[in-house]
Amino acid sequence: MARVIKQKYVRDKLNSGQVKVLEIVYRYRFVSRQLLAGSLGVKPENGLYEKLEILVGHEYLGKRLEKQLTLQNVPAAYYLTPKGLKYLRELPDHEYVDDQAFQESYRDKSVTGLPFIRYHLNVYGQTLALQKHYPDLKVFTQRDMRRYSYFPEKLPDAFLSLPSDDPEQPHRFFFDIVRDRQSRNDLINKLKEYTEFFDDSGWEETESEIPVLLLLCEWGPTEKSIQRFVRGQLSRLDSGIRVYTSTFAATDGATTTHAIWTDVQDTDELCSLDDISVNP
Repeated sequence: MARVIKQKYVRDKLNSGQVKVLEIVYRYRFVSRQLLAGSLGVKPENGLYEKLEILVGHEYLGKRLEKQLTLQNVPAAYYLTPKGLKYLRELPDHEYVDDQAFQESYRDKSVTGLPFIRYHLNVYGQTLALQKHYPDLKVFTQRDMRRYSYFPEKLPDAFLSLPSDDPEQPHRFFFDIVRDRQSRNDLINKLKEYTEFFDDSGWEETESEIPVLLLLCEWGPTEKSIQRFVRGQLSRLDSGIRVYTSTFAATDGATTTHAIWTDVQDTDELCSLDDISVNP
């Protein structure tokens, strides 16, 4: 039986904790209670369900209940409604909430199929896992990146920045997930677009080294084939992009060691993110 959330807790003006929830949901587009708990540093069962349902009940958040998600131990996926987006944008220093997000929110309510929702949850979950290994790691989502002019038109799944020994030159990464059964043409196009973007001086505005591309494979058995495939494509494109690969199992299981990344040009050794040189 579904739990009933008492309406007395609802207020027209949201408190700071509720605003924080809206801000996180905005950044990642779809969130689960478990992932949100990881960002907030709380346990999922400690009242977070009730807090989310209050926001759902008053239409700041929407909720997708998908049987396939439930089977994967993700009971619900939450997203921002137009009302929630409007509330955020009217707050001081929240002008970054753009019109595109409003257009996307209508799709979030009705989009069919598990892969679309699962993709966003995976980006959130895997970048959150990396942040657990590297507390100083900054994650910029696609909605974050839309605020800046120096990213390529086709954005990576996330942009990561990790401090290095040089405070002026942190480690920077374009982060992309390679989905199960993803078309190789998708990866070809992405590598081509990144190569053209960097060759056309698209990154020069940042006055920093070209980011390393991290490809995180959803399934471990595909990593080797992806490495061979990417090597071949980089050679055909005459591209100088540095590419490293890893897997979901590695990011989820990394404990004592963070050396889970493999250079596609030298697959004999594993390294950690902070071991990847800033300079090529």
